[in-house]
Amino acid sequence: MSPRRILLTTDVVGGVWDFCLTLTGGLRAAGDDVVLLALGAPTPAQSEAAQRAGATLVSAPLRLEWMANSEKDVETTRTVVRQVAEQTRADVVHANQFAAACAEVDVPVVLTIHSDVLSWRRWTLGDSNVAPEWHAYSRLVSDAASRATELVAVSRFLADQVADLYAVTRPIRVVHNGWPAPAQAEATRERITVAAGRIWDAAKNIALVAEAATGWDHGPVYLAGETSHPDGGTAGVPQPLEPVGFLERDALDALLSRARVYVSPARYDPFGLLPLQAALHGCQLLLSDIPSYREVWGETATYFRSDDVSDLRRAWQRLLNGPGENPSTRARQTLSVDRMVECYRSLYSTVRSAVAA
Repeated sequence: MSPRRILLTTDVVGGVWDFCLTLTGGLRAAGDDVVLLALGAPTPAQSEAAQRAGATLVSAPLRLEWMANSEKDVETTRTVVRQVAEQTRADVVHANQFAAACAEVDVPVVLTIHSDVLSWRRWTLGDSNVAPEWHAYSRLVSDAASRATELVAVSRFLADQVADLYAVTRPIRVVHNGWPAPAQAEATRERITVAAGRIWDAAKNIALVAEAATGWDHGPVYLAGETSHPDGGTAGVPQPLEPVGFLERDALDALLSRARVYVSPARYDPFGLLPLQAALHGCQLLLSDIPSYREVWGETATYFRSDDVSDLRRAWQRLLNGPGENPSTRARQTLSVDRMVECYRSLYSTVRSAVAA
């Protein structure tokens, strides 16, 4: 496949940044040029990481479509994407936000769906209704789904949710995320459990881990992740969890390489990039029994009934006291960066050929 220039839109809040940076490195290694358009203000560390990955980084301080009072920024996003696509002579726009996929551009648009508000509400709050404050957002998702040349979701679970909630009848491809594996996972593990995620996000359900950790000897339980909400305010961390805050990549990798267990009590996690990172570093996975985790991990993880604190405690005790399933082989074989990059490069060629025809 001939080299191309890809305009890849990202944000700086969560896993989308990690996905885009990983994809950028793989595309650059394959000979493609990548312009990374960040919606938001990248930190100095993020800017350095983009430079190391070989991307040309452009940023615009815009609020994301799921944030409060983002209507004007959503409209501006369309304009910025169009302008950057024209200025950089992009061959393909790979959008990772719905607003970015609605830009009026003369090149094909691939939209990767990482999550959405309505499926978040369904699985986190048990509410499938479209509240009035989300009507504009719902229209935006439907508009993006109809405009994009190709639709991709990070799991079949998410693809099915989007099709159902937004009445999308066209095909949605599934490309599972990939992550680079360390050369070798440490064989010796400490009696450490790691949880990670934004504590203010109810979908992460972090309080369940704290409740399940009460009254028995589990060793240190570290919580990695932001406590500050992007719209303002800070969430407290319940005991006995030990907060370590947001960790840069090397520090998080070092922690995962020591831990015996990675636990996710999520009610909603359309793919689960952090469990993948933990598995590659040799952690056993203790996951809530939700469809996306079953899809990605099959029988290589230990599951507990979602939102069931007693079942979580029992499974956790068993996992700390004896060997569990080893998910690292599955992670290395089926969730590699090379596989993910090849899927997207093939898709870029397909959409360019279709537009040319």
